[in-house]
Amino acid sequence: MLLACRTRYLTINICSRSITTPSNYNHGAISDGTKAATHRRKPARGGQNLSDRYIRLEKSLRGKDTISREIDGLVHPDPESPRSRRSQDPVRLFHGYVVPEEPKPPADDECCMSGCAVCVYDLYEESLEAYHGAIAQLRDNLTAKNIPESDWPLHIRNKKLDIRVEKRKDTILSAFEEMERNLQLKKQQADPGAVLPS
Repeated sequence: MLLACRTRYLTINICSRSITTPSNYNHGAISDGTKAATHRRKPARGGQNLSDRYIRLEKSLRGKDTISREIDGLVHPDPESPRSRRSQDPVRLFHGYVVPEEPKPPADDECCMSGCAVCVYDLYEESLEAYHGAIAQLRDNLTAKNIPESDWPLHIRNKKLDIRVEKRKDTILSAFEEMERNLQLKKQQADPGAVLPS
């Protein structure tokens, strides 16, 4: 005996539009939390069972505590772990003293030339002053230990008086001078007949 499933359709007219829904649709399923029919309306479309999705979401939220603990372990590793030692730059020591590294000057595209309060050139100047202070302290300590200057690393040795020492220009001033020169060139290219001051 073959049973045929029949569904009655209910037609609702709303503002000259009609919506046809099966009459066995459980209209209270959303508000009272009861489950609707378990079969899919159009199995050919593939659809997704949202109750299974909710269960997966709940499991993932419960697992986030474990994941966050693992992430904290990655962000704040134990000091004894070998990973933290490898990630740090090696510290250069000379007779038990740390040899400071010279700070790198900022690249041309790092400064916006707007005169901001925290300029990369200001930061570079401060780090350069701290570097020179650390080098002077290191030289004093090495001299106090009677270590000959010929044994010192090249970049911390005192400069001889007969070698001409180049005087560094203020990097901020030179950057703004360069910007002004570029502006003058642009003005001159825009109006070739104008005479610009040198």
